Amino acid sequence: MATAICMPKNGMDMEEGTIVKWLKNVGDTIEKDEPFMEIETDKITMETESPVAGVLLAKLYEDGAVVPVLTAVGYVGEPGEKVPETAEAGAPAEEKKETAAAAPEKAAPVKVLSGGNGIPATPYAKKIASDNGVDLAEVTPSGRHGEIRAIDVENAIHAQPKATPLARAMAADMGIDLKTVTGSGYRGKITSADLTPEEKAEIEAAVKEIEEVLERRKLSGMRKVIAQRMSASHTEIPNVTQNIKVDVTELLALRAKINQGKEKPDKVSVNDLIIKAVGKATAEFERFRMTLEGNEYVVHNQINVGMAVGIDDGLVVPVIKDVDKKSLVEVSKKAKELAKKAREGKLMPDEMGDGRITISNIGMYGTHSFTPIINQPEASIVGVCGTEDELALVDGEVVVRKKMMICVTFDHRILNGTEVCEFESYLKNLLENPVSILI
Repeated sequence: MATAICMPKNGMDMEEGTIVKWLKNVGDTIEKDEPFMEIETDKITMETESPVAGVLLAKLYEDGAVVPVLTAVGYVGEPGEKVPETAEAGAPAEEKKETAAAAPEKAAPVKVLSGGNGIPATPYAKKIASDNGVDLAEVTPSGRHGEIRAIDVENAIHAQPKATPLARAMAADMGIDLKTVTGSGYRGKITSADLTPEEKAEIEAAVKEIEEVLERRKLSGMRKVIAQRMSASHTEIPNVTQNIKVDVTELLALRAKINQGKEKPDKVSVNDLIIKAVGKATAEFERFRMTLEGNEYVVHNQINVGMAVGIDDGLVVPVIKDVDKKSLVEVSKKAKELAKKAREGKLMPDEMGDGRITISNIGMYGTHSFTPIINQPEASIVGVCGTEDELALVDGEVVVRKKMMICVTFDHRILNGTEVCEFESYLKNLLENPVSILI
């Protein structure tokens, strides 16, 4: 019996995934645990492996389709084996039999999952629609399982106003609904002459937009989730940002001593030292390890520090676990490993969750100050800014010191301003006396 291969569920909060591309074609042999497609979730891009060996019998979705988790995307079986009659796009594999039995006599219009690729339709219905320029999203299905049949497309074609090919093309360019146009041709057929000056003005406006707009791009799955979560974080959380200036002259000197004689891959970065310092401060202040769940505060013991990593089309936050138990060298090695995997799109779900506090370091860009947005459900996020030279009076002499702004945004439901001041003072003391970070 053919086996359904499904959109995997990687993580509790994953609801759907995008098929970036199929790695196999129908008829290709697939080994057990061999990758058969590449998918994109809200966090990562990864390959999905087949649970069984066999031949790819069917693909229910094309590249670019957005598919709910645990939904069958194809079938694997023996050569020539038939795909189950209940196979269709849009329903979880384990629910297909139940869905088919409970289907109403006339299904509701099919929900478009991604650019029409997710619309269930018979092959012949798709062909007729393509040949006649019919948008399947506007066709009401009558199939037993909610799929569009050929008769549905034909009915849609007959319902369209009669128009010459040129008039239909011009109307499509202008965005004109032909149902609103009165035809002057034979038996009421719409011709290009029936398109009014007002409608021609619309196409001129459209042409102007094309000239002025370089490109329109759809949001990737990651960008959509980033937009949703950042918006939710900013609107749901009463967030406040407090800044403190830190003298990092000694920190930079200590880093230079640690790296003396080391090859570049083994060198410790300023960010590594800050991660270790933030981990130590988080261990010291309990409320920075809290999350809010309903009417309860949940205190976590593990000191997990996230670090924001910018990638080509978004931002990911890999998490270094148990920072308080790791040496500076171990923290540095783990940070490099996770950053590399992030940029290559190879992070696993368990490498990005369960953080207690996040660090967003944009100091390399010379930023003086900013307001980082909290990575929910964490209580706070630490923003690291650029290092600047400042004159200071030390022992009666004017000297140049290296100063850096540290910005802490916090959830005011969990933390109070005075508690954050204490946290920042503790962190400032660690960074200005960096040997204490290593103790």
